[in-house]
Amino acid sequence: MPQVYRLRRNERIRLDGDMDGRVISCRKGILWLTQTGNPGDYLVRTGESFSSDQPGRIVIGALEDSVCFVAGKKTAPGIPSGVILRALRQMLRRVESAGRGLWA
Repeated sequence: MPQVYRLRRNERIRLDGDMDGRVISCRKGILWLTQTGNPGDYLVRTGESFSSDQPGRIVIGALEDSVCFVAGKKTAPGIPSGVILRALRQMLRRVESAGRGLWA
């Protein structure tokens, strides 16, 4: 369940903890984001999102009255990782079997 933050102009919030995989979506306004360990700063406008690929703290500032959602870690929708791993192992076995036949 995403957390919702309503920020007034020039208000800031700090998100601590492991931010790797968090998605910050701007629903209204303009947000300024910076993250520990990330050399850049970002502007996120209404309808845009920022996806973190690092664990560092994130500071979000509102350049105007804003609303943002902070969602949990990103997951690949639809296919559980175990299914993918089994399919890859099966494919590798088939490739290895086919390769043995070519070199025999």
